[in-house]
Amino acid sequence: MNLQQLDHFLAVVETQSFSRAADKLHLTQPALSRSIQALEEELGGPLLERGKNKTLTALGQLALARARRVRVELAELRRSAKILADVEGGTLRLGLGPAPTAMLSVHLLQHLMQRYPAIKVQLSGGTADMQLQELRDGEVDALILHRSQVPAHDDLTLDLFPPTPLGFVCRAGHPLLQHQHALRFAELRKYPLAASGRAMSNDVLHRLNEYFGNRTHFHDAIQYQSNDVNALVEVVRRSDAVFFGVLQVARALMESGELAPLHLSPPLALSSQFMFVTLDGKTPPPILEKVRDWCAAQMAGGHESSEADKPGQSA
Repeated sequence: MNLQQLDHFLAVVETQSFSRAADKLHLTQPALSRSIQALEEELGGPLLERGKNKTLTALGQLALARARRVRVELAELRRSAKILADVEGGTLRLGLGPAPTAMLSVHLLQHLMQRYPAIKVQLSGGTADMQLQELRDGEVDALILHRSQVPAHDDLTLDLFPPTPLGFVCRAGHPLLQHQHALRFAELRKYPLAASGRAMSNDVLHRLNEYFGNRTHFHDAIQYQSNDVNALVEVVRRSDAVFFGVLQVARALMESGELAPLHLSPPLALSSQFMFVTLDGKTPPPILEKVRDWCAAQMAGGHESSEADKPGQSA
């Protein structure tokens, strides 16, 4: 038995015809028939009923499943060999959730452009379900998603990033900054509240309700939601709206003094946590481990003056 015989068998099954399979393989039909017969002799029985529709025998069905698996493994072996031969090049395909897109995408592209200029980079978004399917279909190499969006399936490898602080951010000179240490929810509600469409788990909402009072109903107070977190932050920069979410997405504007975090007393002490998701058993591009470590360092580098840097609940 050899790989060529398995390829010939798969071609016959997939085309449902010896003549079409021979044309596809650039063989004569007698040569293809001899190859299939040799495989059948080695396996000890017929694989195909020799009728018009080339129906599989029981042995043929077993051989088909194994042959397809061998083809997948061979393709993965070739892909892995190509990856290992090209450590500093190739293509990186990374799927990002909304907050990771806002936190990482620009800085990641800059980092890769400077450090690995030969690498082709493809960043993509979408719903968590869609991105997980793309990972399983081999359309992306890894995902960075909120931990609440990723089920614990056996085919996934999940690496937790360090917790990322959550908090409130407003423009510099905002009226709330004058009395933020005694900030009441009634004062906060005087201004539009913006938050990422998938930023908050139920645990975070419960903690916010507890912090501001059991009758708060924080979710109902959110006026503007979007998965484009950068757009929300930009609206906050230009208006009296207040952003709630991952503080890291506004770090550059806080460092420039255009935005400011609300330092609440007592501290809110909430954080969010994201995962680096890969497919178990698949050989990753060598650059992927470096990218994972770089992203983890970025996630851990929250705004130094934030009250949410203090230990608290991660959700």
